[in-house]
Amino acid sequence: MVSFRIALRFLKSSKMQTLLIIMGLAVGIAVQIFVGQLLTNLQEGFLEETTGNASHVTVFPAEDEIVIDNWESMVASIQDIDGITAVSPAVDSPALIVISDQSRSVQVRGLDMELADDIYELSENTYEGTVPTNDSQVLVGKELAEGLGLSVGDDIGIITPSQNTFTLWVSGIYDLGSAIVNERWVIVNIASAQTIYGLGDNITSIETQTTDIFTADATAEDVRSALGATPVKINNWKDDNPDFFSALASQGASSYMIQTFVLLSVVIGIASILSITVVQKSRQIGILKAMGIKDSQSSLIFLYQGLLLGIGGAIVGVALGGVLFYGFIQAISSGGDSIISSSFDVSFLIMSGLIAVIASAVASLLPAIKSRKLDPIEVIRNG
Repeated sequence: MVSFRIALRFLKSSKMQTLLIIMGLAVGIAVQIFVGQLLTNLQEGFLEETTGNASHVTVFPAEDEIVIDNWESMVASIQDIDGITAVSPAVDSPALIVISDQSRSVQVRGLDMELADDIYELSENTYEGTVPTNDSQVLVGKELAEGLGLSVGDDIGIITPSQNTFTLWVSGIYDLGSAIVNERWVIVNIASAQTIYGLGDNITSIETQTTDIFTADATAEDVRSALGATPVKINNWKDDNPDFFSALASQGASSYMIQTFVLLSVVIGIASILSITVVQKSRQIGILKAMGIKDSQSSLIFLYQGLLLGIGGAIVGVALGGVLFYGFIQAISSGGDSIISSSFDVSFLIMSGLIAVIASAVASLLPAIKSRKLDPIEVIRNG
């Protein structure tokens, strides 16, 4: 403990220098935490905004087919796959909707409202009226409703490619956060869509969501294995959007690079300052060695200094980084919803603090070695 007490005394004897080192380390850690949390939350928010209400792995009919039959057993098999969080059968087909003297080309989507809610959160995203509860009702998107002047309770006509006409009434208006989807999708009960397009009990796709969109390709292979020789085509969101995932990977790599260089600059700074401290305290160290302190104990003095500085900088830096990130989130959220979530990754904060402490200890190795090599006779003679 002699080395620890001496290290503490050295730090107290140069209070301003100690404070500057701690603050420099704290700022570096704060920047690391701020950048890491910001980019992580931005990626998560962007990913949720883009894929949160989308099918991650989709089963389509084989290339020479237009429908999927015997789909109930397929849905049951897919639901048992690890990593699958939602499974929903769907019927999709183009149509023309007509109201008064206006018409629009749309995509009629027949969904099982209960199962589809796990993917599209239709109940939550329907801000006027309700989701369809019977075969005569239809759910329309915000942009489509505004463009055609539709309100809950209005009747709309649907003309299929085979020129069959059906009249439905608007039970609700939804907003899935995408203007293209809101203007394009017209949602009905799956039974209603099967009747409109004369599909019997057949469907046109099975949509799923996974726990991790980044492993959607692997999950698609699991789906293929579960369905065995069933003649279907399986697409996944990851393979269908390679540029998107490449951009996310680049963003993640840039985050790690920034954090690494910030940490490296902190390590170099601490090592430089402690090396100067060895020179400044060389006379005291020489006297201590002449009084009987071993070389190993003199080295421990600077290792303890690095450790103490790292602990102090880590505590202040984690607190400062948290305040910076929270303040930034509050500032950008004041004008409305933000794509960046405000969740704190506690494990990341703890890990950042531990890395800072370890880095500070590593930075003190060089001055510790220099201290070990000091010859007390030469130091005192030249002091």
